[in-house]
Amino acid sequence: MIDDELLDVARQNLRNRIAALDAPRLANVITQDFSFEQIRAGVDRAQIRNWITPLLNRHNYCAAIYRLTVNTQNGANSLQQAFEAFVPPYGVKLPRNNEVAGSRTVYVGSSRNIRQRVPQHLNNCAAGTYALKMQLWCPYVESRLRVEVTLVGGDLDPTLVQDLEDALWMSSRPMFGKFGAR
Repeated sequence: MIDDELLDVARQNLRNRIAALDAPRLANVITQDFSFEQIRAGVDRAQIRNWITPLLNRHNYCAAIYRLTVNTQNGANSLQQAFEAFVPPYGVKLPRNNEVAGSRTVYVGSSRNIRQRVPQHLNNCAAGTYALKMQLWCPYVESRLRVEVTLVGGDLDPTLVQDLEDALWMSSRPMFGKFGAR
């Protein structure tokens, strides 16, 4: 079943994936900070849309990779404690707690509709949506959340976008979310 010929095919497939990582055109990273107070009050979706739209230009549904980080370790610790103390209402899905100590990275993800995805993390959204829904549990501390977004251009296989997200996930050690394909 698994022999040297099959291993050679697997090696060549990996070489092809490595070579394909030279193909993505990465846009400049754009960032926006939101205070925890803004998040608790509900971030205006139009504000998020107006911030992200210039990045998209005419590519409304291209792949984007994003990262959410807290500006201070104290803020990150408070955020993690608030998440752990929050009891979600019945049916509300939240990301997994990775129980990572000492990280300021909250979440790493990718999306083909970044204008819709960012508000799902910052605000409340449909109960069954796998998102942070931070408005429900954001702590009452003075801190800021930075959202970083970059577009991944080019005709890429979705597995390559996932490879890039996974690399960012491993280097960032996010407090919440899953590693790998959803």
